[in-house]
Amino acid sequence: MNWHTIISVLMVVVLKVVGMTLFLMYFCPTGWALHQGKCFLLTTSESSWNKSRSYCEGEGSTLAIVNTPEKLKFLQDIAGAEMYFIGLIYQPAEKRWRWINNSVFNGNVTNHRQNFNCVTIGLTNTFDAALCDINHRWICEKNAK
Repeated sequence: MNWHTIISVLMVVVLKVVGMTLFLMYFCPTGWALHQGKCFLLTTSESSWNKSRSYCEGEGSTLAIVNTPEKLKFLQDIAGAEMYFIGLIYQPAEKRWRWINNSVFNGNVTNHRQNFNCVTIGLTNTFDAALCDINHRWICEKNAK
């Protein structure tokens, strides 16, 4: 073996170790699931949409903004047959759905009736309208550190 080969191998090993260290530095608090740089907490307790939102804010997070098919699939896979509030709410004055960050929702919400102004996911493969005052589990989301 010549020195060039040894140095090349050592550089590869060092880069892999450094890369793995940086990867491991991307973490979520205990009990939170990591997906694409975001941490998600699926609660086991139930509450209204407003209390759920307040809980997430207390954790330095928001109700989940499920704005990609990949995120929806990830959350539905771990949600199972439970219904979870997410950060999507109907704006009656505008007659449109908005995420809690005020961005417009461009999908379909099933089961929308009068006063069903909040949304759950998990029980079906759809975004389902629900009464905001009924207690459900909820999903919080925040950036991984």
